[in-house]
Order: sequence, then C-alpha cells, then structure tokens
Amino acid sequence: MKLPDNFNEASKHSFCVLPWVHRFINLGGEVQLCCTAEEHPHSYIRDDSGKLFNAKDGLSDAQIGASRHMCEIRQLMLQGEWPAACQRCEVTEQTGGISRRSSENRHFKAHIPWILENTDQHGNTPAQIRSRDYRLGNRCNLRCRMCHPRASSLLLDEWNQISRPRLRINPAKARSLNQRAWLQDQQLWHDFSANVHALEHLHFAGGEPLVMPKVLKAMEICVATGAAQQIELTFNTNLTKIPARHRELWPHFKVVNLVCSIDAHGTLNDYIRFPSNWNTIARNLDTIEREHEALNLGCAHISATVQIYNIFHLCALVEYSHQQFSFIRPMPSLIHLALPDYFNIQFLPNDLKQLAAKQLQGLVTRLRATGVHEGFEQIEAIITYMQSANHSPYLMSEFRRITTTFDRLRSESLTRLVPELAPLMSTKNSTGLRWQVAVATSQGKWLAGKLAGKLKNQLAH
Repeated sequence: MKLPDNFNEASKHSFCVLPWVHRFINLGGEVQLCCTAEEHPHSYIRDDSGKLFNAKDGLSDAQIGASRHMCEIRQLMLQGEWPAACQRCEVTEQTGGISRRSSENRHFKAHIPWILENTDQHGNTPAQIRSRDYRLGNRCNLRCRMCHPRASSLLLDEWNQISRPRLRINPAKARSLNQRAWLQDQQLWHDFSANVHALEHLHFAGGEPLVMPKVLKAMEICVATGAAQQIELTFNTNLTKIPARHRELWPHFKVVNLVCSIDAHGTLNDYIRFPSNWNTIARNLDTIEREHEALNLGCAHISATVQIYNIFHLCALVEYSHQQFSFIRPMPSLIHLALPDYFNIQFLPNDLKQLAAKQLQGLVTRLRATGVHEGFEQIEAIITYMQSANHSPYLMSEFRRITTTFDRLRSESLTRLVPELAPLMSTKNSTGLRWQVAVATSQGKWLAGKLAGKLKNQLAH
C-alpha cells in the first residue's frame, strides 16, 4: 500500500496516523477518534452492534481497533476520503490552516511505513497504540464562558441560568458528570500500567490537568515503572498554576510540552476564562520562559480559541507573544471555535467581520515589517473561516442574551472591554417586527442545518 507523495499537504489527502497509533478517552470514559473530532458525533467509536465503547468496559486496544467502525475510518483514510468525524481538520485545511492531521503525521512519520505495510484493504491492522490522551475528570479552577459543566464542574450553576430549559442539567445528571465511575475502575489503571512501556506520547487536558489527582496518579505510574524516560508528556493547561509535584515529576520524562490555553492579553482573558488572573498567568509564562530547562520543557506555546469575545483582541495577544518570548513559541496557535454556535465568529454581522479582517490584515503587515516570517497562514485561515458562513440574527441574539446574563452574574461588562462589540450588544434595533422576523427566519435555517447535519451523521454511521 502506498500514499501519494503529497498526502500531507493541505486538502490533498485525508490520511492521518491517529486511528492507528492513538487512543483518546473523553470525560465520560467514551472512546473517541481524537480530541479534535470530539464535538462530532461520529467520533464516538462503536462496536459492531452500534454500542459506544467505554473505558469501563475493560476492552483491549485490539478489540476496539478491530471494530468495523475503526476499520471503516482507516479504510476511508487510505482511499483519500474524509471520514465524517474528521470535518474539523478538513475545514481547517480548506481554509488554509494547519490541521491536527498534518501535525500528527509529521510527529509520527516514522510509523507510517509500518502502518502501510500492516493494514489490509479493509482497514484491519494490529494494535500498536503509541499515544494516549485522557480526560481524567472535570475538576477545574475556571469557569470559561465557552465551556460546559462536563469539563468544569464549577460552571454548573451559571450554566443552568444561561441555558434554554432543554439544555439545563438536573441534579442527577450533575452527579453523573462529577462522579466518573470509570476513573475508579482498577482495570483501567491495571491496563494503563500494563501498556505504559509501549507509549511514546501521553497527553492530558481537562478540566484543568495540573490540578487533577488522577493525572498525578498516571504520571507516578509512568515514573515508578521506568517508562517515563521514553514518554513525551504534553498538557493543555490554563497555566494558572504550576504545582510543586509536577515540577518534581516532569524531569523524569523524556520531555514535557505545554499548550497554554490563553485567549487574550490582560483583563479580557480574565473575562473569558473567569476567574483567572492575568498577573498570575504572566508570571507563570515568565517562569516557563526562564526555567524551561530545569522544568524539562521541550516546547511551549499559547493556544487561543478564536471566538466572538476575542476576535478584536487577537492582535494584542499575538504582538505581546512576539515581544515577550523566545523559548515560548512567539506565534500563538489560533484555533477557531466551532461550538457553541453563538460564540462562533462565522455568524457575526458582515460589518463586524470586515472590521475584524481589517485588523488582522493590519497585524500581518506590522509583523512582516518587524521581520516575522511565520504563522501568517493561521491568521489568513481565521479570516477565511470567519467569512465562510452567513450572519445569523438568531445566533447573535443568543450571544447577546447569554453574554448579558453572564455579565450580570459576574458583575462584568463586555462593551467596556471590547467596544467594537457594542453594536452587537445593543437592543436598540432588536424589538421591531422586522428584527423578529429576521431572528425567526435565521433560527429556522439554523435548526434545519442542525437536522441535516444529524441526518448526515446517521447515514455516515
């Protein structure tokens, strides 16, 4: 079996190493294709009867990998067709961005010859899991506006106040979110210990992994078994803390990499990622910059979730990063938010899209003038993505409703921090019949799109 020479160029192919070498277990113990695809329903891996695989079932990597679902995904990829679950990487590449697919192919390129040699035409292959990604609970010290109680238990009360009744979480559901039985399953930890020596990469996100006890447990198993020295350890962290125990354990690993989830420079980051404190984050960034060798850090970079709240402040974050850092990658990763829809920049009014695009294009000009040569494709990809869908009056009315509620609960003000969004928050033109018709029409289109997407996913499965 052979791939074309240009398989890893954007939109030239769909092959990704992850269905061969990677296992992702989400917060509920669900086995999914990868975290980039986790918002897509087809990323939940099922057995041949249609039942979702779950870590609590105690199934082996070989059993999961041999499922018809996994074989079909691998088969499609080898044929250059995009599996339904991989829509986010597909869109990223179509808009000129750097996809997770292409990054992982570069990371695990040494395994590609083995993959091609040992996979048959139906997608069957021996299990060879070299990378694991775990979400070991929803314990978090922040209540980010775009998050969900599934990933931060502290957000529950506010979630039930901002959400429509059908989306609210009752006490029984809240208990199930917060009490993850699969994390207490001794079989999980037995299997982890038994397979840890095969690992090359171990990733944790959250919740906030640097405050999770189970993350420490996994790291300590790696160290105690002697496997840590061959494992590249990575975290998605809000960087509000660098705990002492982590400082002690990190040097035992082959290398540690940090993806720092920071969405703006200064108080706007505290607004989005409430109740973070920018001064604390800035100090921790400085610690990483100065002490990266002692901490055994191989690389670190800022990752910004691009959304309506920060689209007009990306320039400040990017310029801050270029001015402050050399070890920390100067160009942040800019990851467009897809869900919730009401925070998605695609649905902004056209005049605000044009203003945001003008600001970002000005940023490119300024960076080029200072001798920067990399990262511009990310900025262009954000602009392309933003302009690839039409304004939705309904979703923007939801944005205003939810933001107003959050602001009231937290005694904050979006328009004070982001005056460019004042027209979006104004109710001046949102009470007339014309506006109500526009909202109702766009809500109908939005619902129709959701239903069409759900039907497409069902047919794909």
